[in-house]
Amino acid sequence: METRTETERNKAVIRRFVEEVQNGKDFDAYDELNDPDFVNLSSPPGVPPDRDGGKLFLQAFAQAYPDATFTIEEIIAEGDQVVTRKTMSGTNTGDFAGVPATGKPVTFQYVDIMRVRDGRIVEHWNIVDQLSWLTQLGVIPAPSSPPPD
Repeated sequence: METRTETERNKAVIRRFVEEVQNGKDFDAYDELNDPDFVNLSSPPGVPPDRDGGKLFLQAFAQAYPDATFTIEEIIAEGDQVVTRKTMSGTNTGDFAGVPATGKPVTFQYVDIMRVRDGRIVEHWNIVDQLSWLTQLGVIPAPSSPPPD
């Protein structure tokens, strides 16, 4: 049976991932924290859903947003799953996912759900506020306000 200590250890793995990999851009830590059998269930089209694909995606993101900072706003864990609601802030100085560099700062929120087994991440799901992100970049126009009644 799962103990509170195991849940806290799983949360610590995810906190370490955010600090060392996402904020510190330490991709050796990525390899250490992600199981060889890791599966990204939110992998974008064209990116392999395995550990290597996840690493390539994060490296490309780090090149496009070199000053990116990731902040855990909330962390919830139950069983082997850890859910984080995070805020990413950074400046888009490089091409990413077919979008040319804009030089614009962005801040958006997203939710990660990660499954941890024996101290390593084995599965990942992700939900991103893409509308806010792409609007801030100027890639899509800001939604217009509805007309007043």
